[in-house]
Amino acid sequence: MKKVVIVLAALFELVFYTFLMVLVGSVEITNQVLDLIVHFLSLALVAFVFYILIRFIFMKLDMKGKRYIYYVVIANIVIGAIAPVILIIIIPSEILTTIAFLVLVSTFYYGLFINFGVCVLNQILTNRQKKLG
Repeated sequence: MKKVVIVLAALFELVFYTFLMVLVGSVEITNQVLDLIVHFLSLALVAFVFYILIRFIFMKLDMKGKRYIYYVVIANIVIGAIAPVILIIIIPSEILTTIAFLVLVSTFYYGLFINFGVCVLNQILTNRQKKLG
């Protein structure tokens, strides 16, 4: 059951951050500095939202958040990097190749930053709770 929850959380994270970052990228901002600031602030906000959401789900399922959140991060990177390549090999079509390439770019461009943010939040917030109580 725990492995299924981890894989589902990783897939949800992959789809959700790809969708959100495409929405953020579609906003037209003419100032390049402001566009870059908005882009990185949205990445940080998405990482925070994912951390809170995943931790809440794991608390409701009585899973220890600190350890399993790292599993979700690793599964997200592995699924986002390997699944599109396998799909291209199994079903070679132009549309699927385009979608798989976008998923790969999203994983390496957005996913690494968001997953790093989730790991940092997990490390900071779980260690803070140990010191307080």
